[in-house]
Amino acid sequence: KNENEDKPKPIFMVMSYQNPHAPITPMDEDVAQNEDIENENRRKMAAMITSLDYGVGRITSALEKTHQLNNTIIIFLSDNGGHLMMPSGESLGSSNLPFRGAKCTLYEGGVRTPAFIKIPHLITPGQVNSSVKYDGLFHISDWFPTIVSLAQLDPRLLKKELQFQDDKKPYLDGIDHSETFKQLLDETQKAEAPRDHVVLDIDPVFNQAAIIKGKYKLIVGKAAFMEFDQVYPLIDDNSIQNEDIVVNASYYKISPNISQQMRAYAETQTKYAADPLKCLNLDCMTKDKLLFDLSWDVTESNDLSWRFSAETDELYETLRTYSNRNHKPVEPKFFEDQNEEAKKDDVWTPWLLNSTEV
Repeated sequence: KNENEDKPKPIFMVMSYQNPHAPITPMDEDVAQNEDIENENRRKMAAMITSLDYGVGRITSALEKTHQLNNTIIIFLSDNGGHLMMPSGESLGSSNLPFRGAKCTLYEGGVRTPAFIKIPHLITPGQVNSSVKYDGLFHISDWFPTIVSLAQLDPRLLKKELQFQDDKKPYLDGIDHSETFKQLLDETQKAEAPRDHVVLDIDPVFNQAAIIKGKYKLIVGKAAFMEFDQVYPLIDDNSIQNEDIVVNASYYKISPNISQQMRAYAETQTKYAADPLKCLNLDCMTKDKLLFDLSWDVTESNDLSWRFSAETDELYETLRTYSNRNHKPVEPKFFEDQNEEAKKDDVWTPWLLNSTEV
């Protein structure tokens, strides 16, 4: 908004920050602000987050300066858990405590991420309970219908652009959570979680799939590229309470097989590129199964599949139902080294004129 404008125009803005992400190359001044962190890798990671904080702060300051902060919905989220190390075995300084695993895995450390949403128009003057926690399941696809509804629009208005199952229900994977957020802020109502399960992944290429339904989580297969029992040791209550472990990331133990595991990962990608139609469903995967009760075992330390076979089989069949509807993955030519147009000015940019070229 120009400061001279009397009335701001509605905007929708997405800021996808690169950091924190490898390569870990923070600015010196941000490193200096985190000098109390002893571990060098952890200190550099924290410095990149300091830079992120500064960037987000510039946006909120601009909104406040133009008198739009209290009329703007702000959503902050991440795409995955922290990445723990490079193929060389070098620690990146990330921490997913108290969760097991990391980016590229289906353990909670890879898929459960922090997020918040600021919705000023749902807060009434003098409201005491203006900050609440939502413990229900929320998938990233849920943001689209939720944002549309919070913007006081009707998803059915998109009927011309989207295929509808019927006159009332749009054919979307995402579930609108706007009413749940309103209920959470209204102490007189009980918040109802609209989503009862979420499929985390079905990837026969990398031999891993997972689903959460209710309190149970099922992981199928065993990813070939990394053993996180070795890389990311399970922790107990005492280690969670030890601040030094969280701040200094002193708990890292590098797997001696990490290089071989990462090579196996690359070989899997190569094989799939050569024969992408070889197999796309759950039956092509190994039958390794892990069942966890997330209501008390968030560190995924206790496999219950041997004890609760009926629950394990039910979740597996739900995954199979989704798997049987799989489409052939789209393989856009986004990373071909010879595509100089994509790397113009040393920045990766879109270069396809339309979706038919994908």
